[in-house]
Amino acid sequence: MTESNNTVLPKGMSGPFVYIKKKRGSGFWVAVGIASFFFLCSLFLFMLLIGSLLMSKSIIAGGGVEDEYVSEEIIEGSGENKIAVISAKGILTSESPDHLFIRKPSIVEIIREQLKYAAGDVHVKAILLEIDSPGGGITASDIIYHQIIKFKKNTQKKVVVYMEDVAASGGYYIASAADVIIAHPTTITGSIGVIMPLINVAEFINRHGVVDNSIASGDMKEIGSPLKQMTSEEALVLQNIINEMYMQFVGVVSAGRNLDVEEVKKIADGRIYTGKQAVEAGLVDQLGYLEDAIIMAKKTAGIEEATVVRYKRLYGFAELFGMLCLKLSQKNTITLDISSMPDQGIAKPMYLWNGQSTGN
Repeated sequence: MTESNNTVLPKGMSGPFVYIKKKRGSGFWVAVGIASFFFLCSLFLFMLLIGSLLMSKSIIAGGGVEDEYVSEEIIEGSGENKIAVISAKGILTSESPDHLFIRKPSIVEIIREQLKYAAGDVHVKAILLEIDSPGGGITASDIIYHQIIKFKKNTQKKVVVYMEDVAASGGYYIASAADVIIAHPTTITGSIGVIMPLINVAEFINRHGVVDNSIASGDMKEIGSPLKQMTSEEALVLQNIINEMYMQFVGVVSAGRNLDVEEVKKIADGRIYTGKQAVEAGLVDQLGYLEDAIIMAKKTAGIEEATVVRYKRLYGFAELFGMLCLKLSQKNTITLDISSMPDQGIAKPMYLWNGQSTGN
């Protein structure tokens, strides 16, 4: 005999019970959708990160811009022959700013690799070097100059410089390697000379009871230190270095512009020149605009028609991922990029016009 379970019902209610399954509201499915979206995004970014690390390993190992990362943007013209435009803009430095997982090539590396790319292209008949730079490091300026000279020697291809806003000091140093120099009518150039920024705070710290107890191995070991007064002997040592670097600059200008060394010295006192003044001084061949520089590049190359191309860098996953993260991290922030600024904290000679002093 089966015993039935009697269910006691509240007053006013009669059985049997009907169980109704509660349906999930729309809010639940919205939450699930959002969670799924973020999960997929996280998975995508993770896979992108892995890929970027693998790709950046090969890019960083190369130490520069490989051929497969260079593209050509057509500016104007047509035909098989090419005029390649290469830009030298900003402070000339060998330093490479780091960005997340990738190392951005320095301006020295970029110019070197683009010259290499142009040298390997039989259709490139001449280089048009755009300069908008106040100069920078002596070594960086000289490396770029040397690469241009080597390019001309190895390929027999011509180089025409087009100066934009500023092509001063180191900017003019690299321009001296060109076959023809054209300046925009509003260009500021010149500043042929060397500067070594030195700041001295010895008197200030002494007034505030701060004492420098640095221990050095020789009298000249602390030369250029901002914490002690410079002696006349130290000043002479530094001046001799500056003079040597200055004469190197003068020699480069003399060779590039076919001017006598003494003639160059007369105009190389560190002053800046307008484009017109530079033409009169023999530092520039003519005033003009970009289209004039293109015409001159064709003329020096001995061709009538050419496709004018500008080299641009292609970005891989590493760069794209790094730029994405950089953009996200820059939200509501003010960024000061000091990678392209001269390091005033390091005592070193520079071919730089800083708008304040440029003396030799």
